[in-house]
This record gives sequence, C-alpha cells and structure tokens, in this order.
Amino acid sequence: MTSCKIAWFIGIIIFYIALIPLLEKLFAHKYFKDKRNIISYIFFREYFGDKKYNIHDNFTKKEIEEFIKNLDCKAFISENKIPTEYFSVKNESYSILKFENEHLKHYTRIIPWEIVSWKYSFQDNEGIEEFLEIQYVNESNETITEEIITDRIMQKTSFHLFLLFVIHDLKYGKRLSLDRDYHVKKRNSFKFDIFG
Repeated sequence: MTSCKIAWFIGIIIFYIALIPLLEKLFAHKYFKDKRNIISYIFFREYFGDKKYNIHDNFTKKEIEEFIKNLDCKAFISENKIPTEYFSVKNESYSILKFENEHLKHYTRIIPWEIVSWKYSFQDNEGIEEFLEIQYVNESNETITEEIITDRIMQKTSFHLFLLFVIHDLKYGKRLSLDRDYHVKKRNSFKFDIFG
C-alpha cells in the first residue's frame, strides 16, 4: 500500500515538472500565430525566459517601427478576446482597471500611457501569481507609485493584463518592453522589472 502512495506521489511530481511547462507553452502559442509579431516575442521572452525571442536579435529598427505604426490595439484585443475593463472580485460592478487607448484608468485616476512606467512579474509557484506596479508623475510634479493587486481583480487568465500593458505601452507609451534584457526563468520565481 505504501509503495502505491509513493509511486502516485512521484507521478504527480514528474507531471508537474515535465508536463505543466509544456502545457503552458502550448496554451501560450495561441498568441504566437504570426512569427513576425513583436508582441508574441515579448510575451515568450518574458514569460518563458527564452533567449531566442530577443527583439533586437530578430527585428531591425525599421521592422519594429513599422510593426508599432501598424499595431491596431482594438483588433488585437478583439481577436484574442481580451477584456479591457477589470472589476473587483468583491464587487463586480466596481471598476479597478480600464484600458482606454491613450490612457490607463486605475480606479478613478486617468493616466496617459506616455508617462507610465511599469513593473510586472510572473511568479511560478503554485499556479501563477502576478505582481504589477505603475509609476508616473502627476500634475503636482509628485512621483506616484501604485501597486495593482491582481488577486483583487476578476480575470480569466493572468496573460491578459500583461498583454494589455505590452500593446498599450508599445502603441501609446514609452515602449519599455522593447528594451528588456534576457531573464532566465527560475523554477520558483521569475522577476520582470521595467521601471525606466
């Protein structure tokens, strides 16, 4: 009886170590249909820590500029069925975060993308936890740092907020995600820090 429990336990460990990362990558490939899609490269580079998806090794400056010029945020969002407004887990009518083209709305504050710096991390412990923080200078010339507590936000998948930050930052913001260095994804934690 004890050997059965041990075999079952070892089987679960092997499944978690070998198959979960493979399943994650298969699921994520839906965002990687077009091999010349810079958003897909950013996603794979940061989420999976895969060096072969380095933007500057795979695209010229002209290709990057052309891609951003032609980037249609609304079409990307619609095609991938990504919601643009996120509500509180405790109150489904209370809006916490909304993506409005040139602006990010966090609670009642409307912040232009051109002044937003952001930090994002995926932590791959038990499931996926997210850490998300924004920083900007307000009208009074004060630097404001706000943590967006993602477990208070209703969302279908953790990929969505990250993708929304990337596409809006590329189109309307500082394009911080283009200049990331390669990061190795560690088994227990993966840090993504974009303050510029």
